[in-house]
Amino acid sequence: MLHFFWSGYNLIEGCYERYEYSNLEIAKWAEYYLSQKTNFHQANWLDGKVTNHPEDILIGHPTWDNRGQSFNISEIPKLLRNWVTDNALNTHKKCHPNTYILMPWVPNFPPEWTKCMPFYQQQLRAANKIFALCGEIWIERTFAKQDASIQYEVKDKLIHCNMGVASQNFPIKKEKFNVIGERQLLHISNLGSYKGFDLTCMSLIGSDTLLHVASPSIQSDLGLIEANVNGKDCVFNFIGKIDNNDPEFNHWVVENCDFYIHTATMDAQATTTLENAARGLIPLVTPESGFACPEAIYLTADPDENRKIIEWALNLPDAELMKRSQLIREYVEREHNWQNIYDKIWQEILIDMEKRIQH
Repeated sequence: MLHFFWSGYNLIEGCYERYEYSNLEIAKWAEYYLSQKTNFHQANWLDGKVTNHPEDILIGHPTWDNRGQSFNISEIPKLLRNWVTDNALNTHKKCHPNTYILMPWVPNFPPEWTKCMPFYQQQLRAANKIFALCGEIWIERTFAKQDASIQYEVKDKLIHCNMGVASQNFPIKKEKFNVIGERQLLHISNLGSYKGFDLTCMSLIGSDTLLHVASPSIQSDLGLIEANVNGKDCVFNFIGKIDNNDPEFNHWVVENCDFYIHTATMDAQATTTLENAARGLIPLVTPESGFACPEAIYLTADPDENRKIIEWALNLPDAELMKRSQLIREYVEREHNWQNIYDKIWQEILIDMEKRIQH
Protein backbone atom coordinates (compact mmCIF):
# COMPACT_ATOMS: atom_id res chain seq x y z
CA MET A 1 0.00 0.00 0.00
CA LEU A 2 1.22 3.49 -0.88
CA HIS A 3 -0.07 6.31 1.33
CA PHE A 4 0.01 9.71 -0.36
CA PHE A 5 0.00 12.64 2.07
CA TRP A 6 -1.14 15.79 0.29
CA SER A 7 -4.11 18.13 0.53
CA GLY A 8 -6.51 15.24 -0.09
CA TYR A 9 -8.60 14.50 -3.13
CA ASN A 10 -11.98 12.88 -3.72
CA LEU A 11 -12.29 11.32 -7.15
CA ILE A 12 -15.48 12.30 -8.94
CA GLU A 13 -16.90 11.54 -12.35
CA GLY A 14 -15.07 13.37 -15.11
CA CYS A 15 -12.26 14.63 -12.88
CA TYR A 16 -9.52 13.50 -15.25
CA GLU A 17 -11.01 15.60 -18.04
CA ARG A 18 -11.13 18.74 -15.91
CA TYR A 19 -8.22 20.97 -14.88
CA GLU A 20 -8.12 21.99 -11.22
CA TYR A 21 -6.05 23.91 -8.69
CA SER A 22 -2.42 22.74 -8.66
CA ASN A 23 -2.51 20.95 -5.30
CA LEU A 24 -5.58 19.02 -6.41
CA GLU A 25 -3.87 18.19 -9.69
CA ILE A 26 -0.84 16.78 -7.86
CA ALA A 27 -2.98 14.51 -5.69
CA LYS A 28 -5.36 13.53 -8.50
CA TRP A 29 -2.67 12.43 -10.94
CA ALA A 30 -0.71 10.73 -8.15
CA GLU A 31 -3.72 8.51 -7.57
CA TYR A 32 -4.23 7.92 -11.30
CA TYR A 33 -0.68 6.80 -12.04
CA LEU A 34 0.58 5.36 -8.75
CA SER A 35 -2.58 3.28 -8.24
CA GLN A 36 -1.52 1.45 -11.41
CA LYS A 37 1.67 0.39 -9.57
CA THR A 38 0.29 -0.61 -6.16
CA ASN A 39 -2.65 -0.19 -3.80
CA PHE A 40 -3.13 3.54 -3.20
CA HIS A 41 -4.43 5.46 -0.20
CA GLN A 42 -5.23 9.15 -0.66
CA ALA A 43 -4.20 10.57 2.71
CA ASN A 44 -3.79 14.12 4.00
CA TRP A 45 -0.70 15.98 5.15
CA LEU A 46 -2.50 16.62 8.47
CA ASP A 47 -2.96 12.90 9.13
CA GLY A 48 -1.10 10.94 11.76
CA LYS A 49 -0.83 7.17 12.06
CA VAL A 50 -2.11 5.26 9.02
CA THR A 51 -0.14 1.99 8.99
CA ASN A 52 1.79 -0.62 10.94
CA HIS A 53 2.88 -2.53 7.86
CA PRO A 54 6.66 -2.38 7.24
CA GLU A 55 6.21 -2.97 3.48
CA ASP A 56 3.99 0.09 3.01
CA ILE A 57 5.27 3.25 1.31
CA LEU A 58 4.60 6.75 2.66
CA ILE A 59 5.18 9.79 0.46
CA GLY A 60 3.93 13.31 0.79
CA HIS A 61 4.40 16.97 1.55
CA PRO A 62 5.70 18.12 4.94
CA THR A 63 2.78 18.71 7.29
CA TRP A 64 1.05 21.90 6.13
CA ASP A 65 -0.90 23.95 8.65
CA ASN A 66 -3.01 26.56 6.84
CA ARG A 67 -3.47 28.46 10.10
CA GLY A 68 0.05 29.78 9.58
CA GLN A 69 -1.25 31.96 6.75
CA SER A 70 -3.44 33.92 9.15
CA PHE A 71 -1.91 33.49 12.59
CA ASN A 72 1.47 33.36 14.28
CA ILE A 73 2.00 29.61 14.74
CA SER A 74 3.67 30.17 18.12
CA GLU A 75 0.47 31.74 19.43
CA ILE A 76 -2.00 28.99 18.47
CA PRO A 77 -2.42 25.39 19.73
CA LYS A 78 0.19 23.06 18.24
CA LEU A 79 -0.70 20.26 15.88
CA LEU A 80 -0.52 16.87 17.57
CA ARG A 81 -0.24 14.76 14.42
CA ASN A 82 2.90 14.39 12.34
CA TRP A 83 2.56 11.82 9.57
CA VAL A 84 6.30 11.23 9.40
CA THR A 85 7.01 10.50 13.07
CA ASP A 86 3.60 9.00 13.87
CA ASN A 87 4.11 6.15 11.41
CA ALA A 88 7.39 4.93 12.88
CA LEU A 89 7.06 1.22 13.60
CA ASN A 90 8.50 1.61 17.09
CA THR A 91 9.41 4.43 19.46
CA HIS A 92 13.12 4.11 18.69
CA LYS A 93 12.68 5.09 15.03
CA LYS A 94 12.23 8.55 13.53
CA CYS A 95 9.81 7.44 10.81
CA HIS A 96 8.44 4.49 8.85
CA PRO A 97 11.30 2.78 6.96
CA ASN A 98 9.79 3.71 3.57
CA THR A 99 9.20 7.43 4.09
CA TYR A 100 9.65 9.94 1.26
CA ILE A 101 9.01 13.66 0.90
CA LEU A 102 7.53 15.27 -2.23
CA MET A 103 7.48 19.06 -2.28
CA PRO A 104 8.31 22.20 -4.25
CA TRP A 105 11.97 23.01 -3.72
CA VAL A 106 14.09 26.15 -3.55
CA PRO A 107 17.42 26.71 -1.73
CA ASN A 108 15.77 29.06 0.78
CA PHE A 109 12.18 28.40 1.74
CA PRO A 110 10.15 31.65 1.78
CA PRO A 111 8.40 32.66 5.02
CA GLU A 112 5.06 31.96 3.36
CA TRP A 113 6.08 28.30 3.41
CA THR A 114 7.92 27.88 6.69
CA LYS A 115 5.21 29.44 8.83
CA CYS A 116 2.84 26.72 7.59
CA MET A 117 5.26 23.78 7.97
CA PRO A 118 5.77 23.26 11.73
CA PHE A 119 7.77 20.01 11.39
CA TYR A 120 9.57 20.46 8.09
CA GLN A 121 13.15 20.26 9.34
CA GLN A 122 12.57 17.06 11.29
CA GLN A 123 10.58 15.57 8.41
CA LEU A 124 13.23 16.38 5.82
CA ARG A 125 15.95 14.86 8.02
CA ALA A 126 13.91 11.68 8.59
CA ALA A 127 12.92 10.95 4.97
CA ASN A 128 14.94 8.55 2.82
CA LYS A 129 14.64 10.68 -0.31
CA ILE A 130 13.19 14.07 -1.18
CA PHE A 131 11.47 14.41 -4.54
CA ALA A 132 12.02 18.07 -5.37
CA LEU A 133 9.41 19.64 -7.65
CA CYS A 134 11.37 22.48 -9.21
CA GLY A 135 13.57 23.70 -12.01
CA GLU A 136 17.07 22.21 -12.28
CA ILE A 137 18.41 25.64 -11.32
CA TRP A 138 17.33 25.08 -7.71
CA ILE A 139 19.06 21.72 -7.38
CA GLU A 140 22.26 23.30 -8.67
CA ARG A 141 21.97 26.29 -6.33
CA THR A 142 21.20 24.06 -3.34
CA PHE A 143 24.44 22.16 -3.89
CA ALA A 144 26.30 25.45 -4.28
CA LYS A 145 25.12 26.87 -0.94
CA GLN A 146 27.70 25.27 1.38
CA ASP A 147 26.08 26.67 4.51
CA ALA A 148 24.31 25.45 7.65
CA SER A 149 20.83 25.48 6.12
CA ILE A 150 18.49 22.49 6.22
CA GLN A 151 18.43 22.58 2.42
CA TYR A 152 22.18 22.05 2.18
CA GLU A 153 22.12 19.50 4.99
CA VAL A 154 19.71 17.20 3.08
CA LYS A 155 21.01 17.93 -0.43
CA ASP A 156 22.17 14.35 -1.06
CA LYS A 157 18.60 13.11 -0.63
CA LEU A 158 17.27 15.31 -3.44
CA ILE A 159 15.83 13.80 -6.60
CA HIS A 160 14.80 16.36 -9.19
CA CYS A 161 11.28 16.19 -10.62
CA ASN A 162 9.52 18.68 -12.83
CA MET A 163 6.14 20.01 -11.82
CA GLY A 164 3.42 18.52 -14.01
CA VAL A 165 0.57 19.95 -16.01
CA ALA A 166 -2.26 18.09 -17.75
CA SER A 167 -1.82 19.85 -21.10
CA GLN A 168 -4.60 17.77 -22.65
CA ASN A 169 -7.06 19.67 -20.46
CA PHE A 170 -6.10 22.95 -22.14
CA PRO A 171 -7.61 22.26 -25.57
CA ILE A 172 -8.15 25.95 -26.35
CA LYS A 173 -4.81 27.28 -27.52
CA LYS A 174 -3.40 30.10 -29.58
CA GLU A 175 -3.81 29.82 -33.33
CA LYS A 176 -2.45 33.29 -34.10
CA PHE A 177 -0.80 36.22 -32.36
CA ASN A 178 -2.04 39.77 -32.21
CA VAL A 179 -0.50 42.24 -34.62
CA ILE A 180 2.54 44.22 -33.56
CA GLY A 181 1.40 47.17 -31.49
CA GLU A 182 -1.56 45.28 -30.00
CA ARG A 183 0.18 42.45 -28.17
CA GLN A 184 -0.61 41.98 -24.49
CA LEU A 185 0.80 40.21 -21.43
CA LEU A 186 -0.69 38.10 -18.66
CA HIS A 187 0.47 37.41 -15.09
CA ILE A 188 -1.25 35.07 -12.61
CA SER A 189 -0.03 34.49 -9.05
CA ASN A 190 -0.70 35.03 -5.37
CA LEU A 191 1.85 37.91 -5.53
CA GLY A 192 3.92 36.28 -2.78
CA SER A 193 7.26 37.76 -1.78
CA TYR A 194 9.16 35.48 -4.19
CA LYS A 195 6.94 36.07 -7.23
CA GLY A 196 8.78 39.27 -8.16
CA PHE A 197 5.71 41.22 -9.20
CA ASP A 198 7.45 44.53 -8.43
CA LEU A 199 10.10 43.61 -11.02
CA THR A 200 7.33 42.75 -13.49
CA CYS A 201 5.81 46.21 -13.07
CA MET A 202 9.16 48.01 -13.23
CA SER A 203 10.09 46.08 -16.37
CA LEU A 204 6.96 47.26 -18.18
CA ILE A 205 7.05 50.97 -17.39
CA GLY A 206 6.98 52.79 -20.72
CA SER A 207 6.34 49.63 -22.76
CA ASP A 208 3.77 49.66 -25.56
CA THR A 209 1.64 46.86 -24.12
CA LEU A 210 -1.03 46.11 -21.52
CA LEU A 211 -0.46 43.77 -18.59
CA HIS A 212 -3.43 41.74 -17.33
CA VAL A 213 -3.14 40.45 -13.75
CA ALA A 214 -5.16 37.75 -12.04
CA SER A 215 -4.65 37.23 -8.32
CA PRO A 216 -6.63 36.30 -5.23
CA SER A 217 -4.44 38.71 -3.27
CA ILE A 218 -5.69 41.94 -4.83
CA GLN A 219 -8.72 43.46 -3.14
CA SER A 220 -10.02 45.86 -5.76
CA ASP A 221 -12.66 46.33 -8.39
CA LEU A 222 -11.92 44.83 -11.78
CA GLY A 223 -10.31 47.13 -14.30
CA LEU A 224 -7.27 49.35 -14.61
CA ILE A 225 -5.22 49.82 -11.46
CA GLU A 226 -2.51 52.44 -11.05
CA ALA A 227 0.11 51.23 -8.58
CA ASN A 228 3.18 52.94 -7.20
CA VAL A 229 6.20 50.63 -7.39
CA ASN A 230 9.52 51.90 -6.07
CA GLY A 231 8.33 55.45 -6.53
CA LYS A 232 7.14 54.97 -10.10
CA ASP A 233 3.62 54.64 -11.40
CA CYS A 234 2.62 51.54 -13.33
CA VAL A 235 -0.77 50.53 -14.71
CA PHE A 236 -2.21 47.06 -15.16
CA ASN A 237 -5.62 45.57 -15.81
CA PHE A 238 -6.91 43.55 -12.86
CA ILE A 239 -9.07 40.63 -14.07
CA GLY A 240 -9.83 39.09 -10.65
CA LYS A 241 -9.66 35.37 -9.94
CA ILE A 242 -9.62 32.82 -12.72
CA ASP A 243 -11.29 29.53 -13.56
CA ASN A 244 -9.14 27.35 -15.80
CA ASN A 245 -12.24 25.33 -16.74
CA ASP A 246 -14.21 28.31 -17.97
CA PRO A 247 -14.23 28.18 -21.81
CA GLU A 248 -15.02 31.89 -21.94
CA PHE A 249 -11.92 32.72 -19.88
CA ASN A 250 -9.72 30.38 -21.92
CA HIS A 251 -10.93 31.90 -25.19
CA TRP A 252 -10.32 35.38 -23.76
CA VAL A 253 -6.73 34.49 -22.82
CA VAL A 254 -5.73 33.04 -26.19
CA GLU A 255 -7.42 35.85 -28.10
CA ASN A 256 -6.07 38.77 -26.05
CA CYS A 257 -2.82 37.64 -24.42
CA ASP A 258 0.35 36.77 -26.30
CA PHE A 259 2.94 36.43 -23.56
CA TYR A 260 2.91 35.11 -20.01
CA ILE A 261 5.28 37.13 -17.79
CA HIS A 262 6.73 35.82 -14.53
CA THR A 263 9.75 37.54 -12.96
CA ALA A 264 10.11 35.46 -9.81
CA THR A 265 13.17 35.68 -7.61
CA MET A 266 12.93 32.14 -6.19
CA ASP A 267 9.91 30.21 -7.46
CA ALA A 268 10.26 26.42 -7.49
CA GLN A 269 8.53 26.06 -10.86
CA ALA A 270 5.53 28.29 -11.38
CA THR A 271 2.50 26.20 -12.36
CA THR A 272 0.91 29.22 -14.01
CA THR A 273 3.81 29.36 -16.46
CA LEU A 274 3.13 25.74 -17.43
CA GLU A 275 -0.61 26.34 -17.73
CA ASN A 276 -0.18 29.29 -20.05
CA ALA A 277 2.53 27.58 -22.06
CA ALA A 278 -0.06 24.83 -22.60
CA ARG A 279 -2.40 27.52 -23.91
CA GLY A 280 0.28 28.59 -26.36
CA LEU A 281 1.40 31.84 -24.74
CA ILE A 282 5.12 32.63 -24.91
CA PRO A 283 6.74 32.68 -21.45
CA LEU A 284 8.66 35.86 -20.61
CA VAL A 285 10.35 34.63 -17.45
CA THR A 286 13.37 34.94 -15.23
CA PRO A 287 15.44 31.76 -14.84
CA GLU A 288 14.43 31.95 -11.17
CA SER A 289 10.83 31.24 -12.20
CA GLY A 290 11.94 27.62 -12.57
CA PHE A 291 10.96 27.10 -16.20
CA ALA A 292 13.70 25.96 -18.57
CA CYS A 293 12.79 25.70 -22.25
CA PRO A 294 15.02 26.88 -25.13
CA GLU A 295 12.13 28.63 -26.88
CA ALA A 296 11.03 30.66 -23.86
CA ILE A 297 12.27 34.25 -23.60
CA TYR A 298 14.36 34.98 -20.54
CA LEU A 299 14.39 38.14 -18.47
CA THR A 300 16.85 39.36 -15.86
CA ALA A 301 16.83 41.05 -12.44
CA ASP A 302 17.41 44.41 -14.19
CA PRO A 303 14.18 46.18 -15.20
CA ASP A 304 16.02 48.41 -17.70
CA GLU A 305 17.46 45.39 -19.48
CA ASN A 306 14.06 43.69 -19.33
CA ARG A 307 12.37 46.58 -21.10
CA LYS A 308 14.72 46.07 -24.04
CA ILE A 309 14.03 42.33 -24.12
CA ILE A 310 10.27 42.84 -23.87
CA GLU A 311 10.31 45.47 -26.62
CA TRP A 312 12.19 43.01 -28.86
CA ALA A 313 9.71 40.23 -28.05
CA LEU A 314 6.69 42.43 -28.73
CA ASN A 315 8.00 43.09 -32.22
CA LEU A 316 8.83 39.53 -33.26
CA PRO A 317 7.17 38.32 -36.50
CA ASP A 318 4.00 36.27 -36.12
CA ALA A 319 5.65 33.23 -37.72
CA GLU A 320 8.47 33.31 -35.16
CA LEU A 321 6.00 33.48 -32.28
CA MET A 322 3.87 30.64 -33.67
CA LYS A 323 6.95 28.44 -34.02
CA ARG A 324 8.02 29.19 -30.45
CA SER A 325 4.48 28.58 -29.19
CA GLN A 326 4.24 25.15 -30.79
CA LEU A 327 7.69 24.06 -29.61
CA ILE A 328 7.04 25.26 -26.06
CA ARG A 329 3.76 23.37 -25.87
CA GLU A 330 5.48 20.22 -27.16
CA TYR A 331 8.20 20.72 -24.53
CA VAL A 332 5.63 21.04 -21.74
CA GLU A 333 3.73 17.96 -22.96
CA ARG A 334 6.97 15.97 -22.92
CA GLU A 335 8.89 17.29 -19.90
CA HIS A 336 5.99 18.17 -17.60
CA ASN A 337 3.88 15.08 -18.20
CA TRP A 338 2.41 13.61 -15.02
CA GLN A 339 2.92 10.04 -16.17
CA ASN A 340 6.65 10.57 -16.67
CA ILE A 341 6.93 12.34 -13.32
CA TYR A 342 5.17 9.65 -11.30
CA ASP A 343 6.93 6.86 -13.21
CA LYS A 344 10.25 8.41 -12.16
CA ILE A 345 9.14 8.76 -8.55
CA TRP A 346 8.00 5.12 -8.45
CA GLN A 347 11.22 3.82 -9.99
CA GLU A 348 13.38 5.86 -7.61
CA ILE A 349 11.42 4.53 -4.61
CA LEU A 350 11.94 0.94 -5.80
CA ILE A 351 15.66 1.56 -6.32
CA ASP A 352 16.00 3.06 -2.83
CA MET A 353 14.09 0.22 -1.16
CA GLU A 354 16.13 -2.41 -2.99
CA LYS A 355 19.42 -0.76 -1.93
CA ARG A 356 18.37 -0.77 1.70
CA ILE A 357 17.33 -4.44 1.53
CA GLN A 358 20.76 -5.34 0.13
CA HIS A 359 22.48 -3.52 2.99
